[in-house]
Amino acid sequence: MLQIRRIRAISFKARLAGLINPYHHHRHNQRSAILIGANGCCGGHLRACISTAPSTKPDPNTKASCDNFGSLVSLAATLLSSSFLRTSVIAVTSLVIGFQLGTLYQNNSHNPDHHTQQHVLPSGLPRTCCDESTANTSSKDNLTKDQVELKTKLVRLLGREHVIDAQTESTQTLPYLKGARLGKGRALLILTPQNLQDVVDAVKIIVDADCVIVPQGQNTGLTGGSVPSEQTDDSRPVVILSFRDLNRMFPLDMGKRMVCLAGAGLASLHQFLKKEFPDREPHSVLGSTFLNPTTAAGVAFGSGGTQLRKGPAYTDRSLYLTISATKWGERQVKIVNTLGIQGLEKLVERRRSDSIPSVVDRWSRWVQGGYERLMQYSSREGESLWAHDVTYGERLCSFPDRDSSNDESLSDISRFNADTKGSFPNRSEGKVIILATVHDTFPVPEKTKTFWISFDSLDTALAFRRQVCLHNPQDLPISLEYMDKDAFDVINQAGRLLSNTICLVGTASPILRQLWNFKLWVEALPFDGATLWVDRFLFAANHFIPAPLPSTIMRLANHFDHHAALTVGEFGGGELDRLIQRMQDFANKAGQEKMKIHECKGPRESQSLLAFRFAAAPAFRTYCVGNRLQGISVDYALPKSRGQVPPLSLTGNSTTSDGDDVDDKENNNLPVKRMRYSHFGCNVVHEDLAYLPGCDVQKAKYALKHAVETGMGGRLPSEHGHGREYVAPPVTQARWKQMDPLNVCNPGIGGLSYKPEYRE
Repeated sequence: MLQIRRIRAISFKARLAGLINPYHHHRHNQRSAILIGANGCCGGHLRACISTAPSTKPDPNTKASCDNFGSLVSLAATLLSSSFLRTSVIAVTSLVIGFQLGTLYQNNSHNPDHHTQQHVLPSGLPRTCCDESTANTSSKDNLTKDQVELKTKLVRLLGREHVIDAQTESTQTLPYLKGARLGKGRALLILTPQNLQDVVDAVKIIVDADCVIVPQGQNTGLTGGSVPSEQTDDSRPVVILSFRDLNRMFPLDMGKRMVCLAGAGLASLHQFLKKEFPDREPHSVLGSTFLNPTTAAGVAFGSGGTQLRKGPAYTDRSLYLTISATKWGERQVKIVNTLGIQGLEKLVERRRSDSIPSVVDRWSRWVQGGYERLMQYSSREGESLWAHDVTYGERLCSFPDRDSSNDESLSDISRFNADTKGSFPNRSEGKVIILATVHDTFPVPEKTKTFWISFDSLDTALAFRRQVCLHNPQDLPISLEYMDKDAFDVINQAGRLLSNTICLVGTASPILRQLWNFKLWVEALPFDGATLWVDRFLFAANHFIPAPLPSTIMRLANHFDHHAALTVGEFGGGELDRLIQRMQDFANKAGQEKMKIHECKGPRESQSLLAFRFAAAPAFRTYCVGNRLQGISVDYALPKSRGQVPPLSLTGNSTTSDGDDVDDKENNNLPVKRMRYSHFGCNVVHEDLAYLPGCDVQKAKYALKHAVETGMGGRLPSEHGHGREYVAPPVTQARWKQMDPLNVCNPGIGGLSYKPEYRE
């Protein structure tokens, strides 16, 4: 059999921390002492990295802080060595930090309404949208004997360091208990298993103790579906099953497919393929790739991304657990194997190490450890199963003739979270426990070209999408991303530093991930207003940072209100030339007044367009904080045959010619900024809306949802999952009940009951 090359894993954190902190190699017997003195948080953090005291146990929180600080220093050095940021960073640092901290202290100290006004902020990338109050501890009074003994049994199985007591809220437990944007609940225990068979055994113990399970990847979800809920009437304790430590994978079929364990992240997958199979690329590219969201979560949500030719995350090849009851009422945990790998179908389990989860885990450890091993191959049955959404391109390019009535069929919507097709793990939202999944990889294009296209109107842009980009499945572009004028302006006014950083290091860079973690560390400091410090700094510094886009594009943005970033690839069949020819024909017919095309010159300019688009969500939060505005975010899918802007109306009264409500205009209830940016090819839209203080933003949010579903024939949500925010349609709820008839996994998701067996 053919063998893959030896994989040498190099620890970025260890290498970087060794440079920043000379004590890194002795952390088994030292502990960093956090000292925050009169010089402020920055000086205190520096001293936390260099001041040590004897201890027999490392402090994981301080270790993370030191690693984050080391990454920040490394990134700062990289930025300072770059000509486009050298001057701006030096000019801004001393001026803005002092000014912003002083302003924040003054405002927070003299504003009597600071603690009483409810001011809703957007999440940006994973971040809470508003302060949530909840009890700090979970009650022990009603635990059964089995539930009291649960921790002891799990410690015996997993080890003490992988069983966290979650009954007391702390800096250790909060990252698991609190959602990225919304959701915060209580749990009995948090588990961080190190191998798949331990997951299986732990689930059996948890089920026998009559507890419920919340599966969790990197906890980057935006609708609260990966954390416990506080709004529950279920008496069963919650155990969080975190897969963060199962970030492992191995190749199949000479890299044409990848087997990803439940904790395998998109950034990790991207880096693995880039190193071991540089002619292949992964299935998804997201704006949040640097946060390393898991591939399993992508399958569980049906998440999309920018890749038109690949479709949303989807696979019928997986290894997962279901929980049900026998006809005698006994609970049972069943392993379902549809991975389709040679040697696994007829595996004889004589001992624990012979189980399918153990074998899959062992293969992944060999690859992670850099050992030479034989390549695994798909079985005949596996070859017949989908490892990506094979028919997605055909559905995208199908435009049935329909009138303008509201009864659009679901086939006219390319992707949405309530879709019920496929095997159980797809869009399961935690109702089955995914252990591993198989994903197709895709050939790297022979060459690519990237264009920035500006349009005079949304109608012209929609016609371009249909006639040029979605002409046929074979010629689909790699990506087609849209943004309107408000989106462009907000990113330009609040997202320049992030855009330039993404452009410099890439979306999958661990440096970017560590920098984001440092931002979260600052926001978690125990100081009034700390959650706003970084965004206020970024907003003030933005004016000193060079524009991330070429001057030609900046000029086009001043003359046009609608823009698209188009990337086209050549895959050996003439796709690139055909699409470009259609684009030129469309442009010649439309004329210079309706659209203009700018072709990017080189990879750096092409990367700047992607970076600018991916900075949209965090830039919106920074913009709201800097301008003292409220903000909400909504994602939805519109029918392919539509795409116009849903009208905004809070009151239901008559509207003006531009679709705005008359009374809303008089009461200042319309948004100050309405960012619309989308995965244009599949018509999945993200809207970020900024409102003045005092406006009822939740009312505005539900008004927009109503307009999308009833007036536009759209569906919500489109890719972030139902979580605790959306009620799923009955057909989707029925499918989830079939997956989890006892309601043990992720109860309450999508509007379902929290009680056993979905009792009312």
